Amino acid sequence: MSTATKAKPQAATTGPKDGMPSMIAYLTRALKTPTIGAFWEELAAQARDENWSHEEYLAALLQRQVADRESKGTTMRIRTAHFPAVKTLEDFNLDHLPSLRRDVLAHLATSTFVAKAENVILLGPPGLGKMVCRN
Repeated sequence: MSTATKAKPQAATTGPKDGMPSMIAYLTRALKTPTIGAFWEELAAQARDENWSHEEYLAALLQRQVADRESKGTTMRIRTAHFPAVKTLEDFNLDHLPSLRRDVLAHLATSTFVAKAENVILLGPPGLGKMVCRN
């Protein structure tokens, strides 16, 4: 197909440029990509200021959508699991376990042991904290 016969997007041939925001709003709703709908203008301004290529702009926009979708998916899976409470390392009170080595906990927080396929064993009765043993 030559460049003369390529189909142009409908908005480029039928509507004024000022109709672009409403068209993008409609398209992002239709495609169920709300993050793109929320951030395309902000990223477009940044792309113009920093002279991004079309591909760089598109990649940045899609990365933002994927990150948001993954984050919301994680939140939904945790909610669906009906855990009694969500606990994070940031909420953990290290003063309750003075024997716990903070350097070991910091290493485990990086989760590098997963990529290395290392075993981690947490020992101890329920509710009292655990002693960490690594291979």
